[in-house]
Amino acid sequence: MPDTAAYSETEEKIFLAALEEFSRNGRQGARLQDIADRAGINKALIHYYFRSKDRLYNDVFTFVIRRYFLQMGETIRPGDSFETTLRDFVDRYIDLLDENPALPFFILRDIAEGAPMMSEKVGEVLLPHAGNIPHRFTESCERAARDGEIRPIDSVQTLITVMGACIYFFAGYPVLSAAIPRLKRQRRRFLRERKQHIVDIVYYGLKPRPEESE
Repeated sequence: MPDTAAYSETEEKIFLAALEEFSRNGRQGARLQDIADRAGINKALIHYYFRSKDRLYNDVFTFVIRRYFLQMGETIRPGDSFETTLRDFVDRYIDLLDENPALPFFILRDIAEGAPMMSEKVGEVLLPHAGNIPHRFTESCERAARDGEIRPIDSVQTLITVMGACIYFFAGYPVLSAAIPRLKRQRRRFLRERKQHIVDIVYYGLKPRPEESE
């Protein structure tokens, strides 16, 4: 399990406030005073812990990967069937995005700039852990293909497809909810159905076809 206990309570408050501000206003538009106000602390504390806005922006990405994405990897258990792995991944990822609405916009802002910080932190913080999400998911997918649980398939393509299916609802919610009003009225129900829909479409779409078993 990633060590998030290394962060003090004040640091966590700053990180969560900064995540919200950076997601709303971007790296350049976010103000340290607004971050301090949102965290309920004195601005001087941000300078004490992080020295500058650029340093804080850098450290927020490390916090995000340690707090959210490494912990997600722990939910994928080696040896589970691919159906279980897929279901656990979709369930946890959608819950993560729903519980942290600033997260997808924070990441998408960096991606819009070429993902310089996210790419760096994925390589520096996420991938060195043997239990990281991409490794465990693709390993489960490839094992399932060898065992005949699913058809032989590109495991990386599958991972990208599943991640895209999970995140699009949140990234597109402002437009989707305007075009489809029931998404606002029935958001909780729709997300439960969304989880099952993604699993059904992906898993049963990958099941061996009758003609392939002849």
